[in-house]
Amino acid sequence: MIGNEDVMLVDTPGFSDTNISDTEILKRIANWMRDMYDDGVLLSGIVYLHRIIDTRMEGPSLKNLRMMKKLCGTNSLRNVVLATTMWERVTEEEGSRREAELAQLFWKDMIDCGSTIARIATQSVDDATALVRSMLKNKPTSTQLQDELQNGKSLIQTAAGMEIREEIANLERRLKAEHDEALTELRQAQQSREDLLLFYDFISNRDMEANQLTKLAFR
Repeated sequence: MIGNEDVMLVDTPGFSDTNISDTEILKRIANWMRDMYDDGVLLSGIVYLHRIIDTRMEGPSLKNLRMMKKLCGTNSLRNVVLATTMWERVTEEEGSRREAELAQLFWKDMIDCGSTIARIATQSVDDATALVRSMLKNKPTSTQLQDELQNGKSLIQTAAGMEIREEIANLERRLKAEHDEALTELRQAQQSREDLLLFYDFISNRDMEANQLTKLAFR
């Protein structure tokens, strides 16, 4: 309860979790979204959390960002808040610089679609409550994933599902390339070993011939 409003907060796992596959995470999010849609409950806001102490947007962060955009779709991005945390661990100047980089390099397309930026400056309840309260004025809307499922698409046919399928395909291609490279290196090593053994045999035979000639010369 915030003010006179009943508020439901849902913490979703991030993609690239070490204990749960991306497919399983998507299934859990999809099942919850479908159930909420069937109950007539739409989302007033989605908060994407990013640690301001992170100096780079690396693989897992980029994947989470891509997946959120696939889950939301263009229409519901106006209800998305891109919130940065851990401001107590950076200077104002450093944090502001990173925030500007995020806005210009990674979040620009979302901001253009209506997403807003916010700071959770401390770990206090007040900051988090203020952020949630700011979203209560939003017009609740369905996400792209909810619309796709409601229109009869299977989970794998949704934009989020296809993103994961492409991710898996890329991983399979990368693993195959690494396997082929390792196999080539192994074959080359085996060939080098065989060549070395042949060289040793050649040297050994030459030594034996030289010894025989030496014996003949001293008879």
